This record gives sequence, C-alpha cells and structure tokens, in this order.
Amino acid sequence: MIDIPAALQARLDAGATTLAWCWIITRRDGAVLGFTDHDAPLNVAGTACEPESGFSPGAARSEAAFSPARAAVFGALTSERISAADIDNGVWDSARVEVYRVDWSEPGLFYKAFTGEIGAVKRGETGFEAEVAGLSARLDRLITRVFSRTCDAELGDGRCGVDLEAGGWRDAASVTAVISSRAVQISGVEARPADWFTDGVAEWSSGANQNGRSRILSHRPGDAGAVIELDPSPSAPVQPGDTLILTAGCNKRFATCQAKFANVNNFRGCPHMPGNDVLVRPVSRETVRDGSRR
Repeated sequence: MIDIPAALQARLDAGATTLAWCWIITRRDGAVLGFTDHDAPLNVAGTACEPESGFSPGAARSEAAFSPARAAVFGALTSERISAADIDNGVWDSARVEVYRVDWSEPGLFYKAFTGEIGAVKRGETGFEAEVAGLSARLDRLITRVFSRTCDAELGDGRCGVDLEAGGWRDAASVTAVISSRAVQISGVEARPADWFTDGVAEWSSGANQNGRSRILSHRPGDAGAVIELDPSPSAPVQPGDTLILTAGCNKRFATCQAKFANVNNFRGCPHMPGNDVLVRPVSRETVRDGSRR
C-alpha cells in the first residue's frame, strides 16, 4: 500500500497542478543520482534531483497475479551524468529505481510510487528507453542451468576457462574508413579469417567513443581491409584513425569450441542431446538402438 501524506492527499484531491515526477537511481557501483521532469532542482528524500534531465515516464503495468509490475522510462542523452558509452557498457544495468510523485512547491511532500530495477535498455542516436521491472521480477531470474546444444558460458569467464589476455584472442585495429553508422573498415587484422570476430566484442581505445563497447555482428575480409558491423552503433561519429581492441567471437557451438579454442573439456552445453525430431521418427529396423546414430 502506498502511504501518501495527508497534506499531499488533500492537494491531489483538489486537483493541484504543482506535481512533478522524480527518479532516484542507485547503480551497482554505489552511485546515487536523482532526476526530475520539473524545470528546477528538487531535493527529495535527501537526494538532489537534476531538472530537465530528459526523463519521462512511460506506460506502467501492474497485475493482480504473480507477474511483476513493469514500467518504462524514456530519456534523452542530455544529462552529463548519462552517457551512451555507460549505457553500452552496462553501467546502468540492474540499477535500483525509486519513482516519486512530488509537490514541487513544497518538495517535502512526496510519496514513493514505484520501486524496481532497470532491465533492458534500448539506445538510439539521441535517446534511450529503459524497462523498469518491480522487485518481484527477481523471482523470475534463472538460477540454474539450461540444457541445450549450445554453451551457456561467456567466452573468457570462470566457467569457460579461456584466457583472453594470454591466449592471443585480442587484436588491436585502426579504422581506415567509415561505411555506415555501424559498419567500419579496419586495418591490423588482415591475418584473421572471416567471422573470426563475429559474436565478439569491440572496445574503442581512442577517439570520441573511447571506452565504449559494442557487440560485433559480423566480420568479413575485404580488398581494402576487414569490415566489421557493430551493435549498438557507436554513440559518437567514428573517424578514420580511431583505434579499437577486438576480442575473438564465439558462437557457443561445440565445433567452434573444439576447432577454434581447443576447449571442449570446458564446453558447457549438451551437443549430443537429441532433438524433438527423435520423438516423431517412424519405427525402423535397426537392431542396435543405443543412440549412437543420433
């Protein structure tokens, strides 16, 4: 139940128009930041909320069943405290969000309307959209293994075991030409075969996107240099001469783990698991049915 101060409730009942939304966000690194859609700073619950930050509330949904409440927050990349690089690097992922309804004429009158965590974030050229899920969404998180043919570890993590630092899996490259907002031509990796970096990570080491990270969607050699396509697209315009570090990609398949990384002992999938087609196969005359031909 939401506890609304009597004085604020009276103003709500009277149809007061001196109301504003405030968001207080606590990131995983401990940073606490406040934002408001009001045109002047507001101090709410001991936190200074930055005005005109580009935040605006989206649709909110709450159900009587066990589904967690969900809301959306839209914003423009206008605050100095919100950068596209931080969004791409996951700095805001799983941050705690407290949404307040505040009487800006008397900021001491407020109530907490929603508490949740930032989930998926979609970033465009000038703005972003963040899904905010209620705290009960934690109960929906997968805490055990998923059995599938593909590996469920991340390349280089403790379960994978591949040493990305010592194994020669990272290469320095330099941009030679900009093809589109997300595709660039690079030099320095001509010795790598096609798709070596597909599903890998590109981290900018210089230029306007320095420290920004993107997933590599595709990698193909070309006559004038290799071409990579990035997702999301770099937050700032890329210039020839910008440098980046490329990490080899892994498509999570057993054959790739064996041939590319020689790491089958740590493969975290079930490559020989039969599929649904086994259930609908007709009767055969095989005398040995031990699964060896599946």
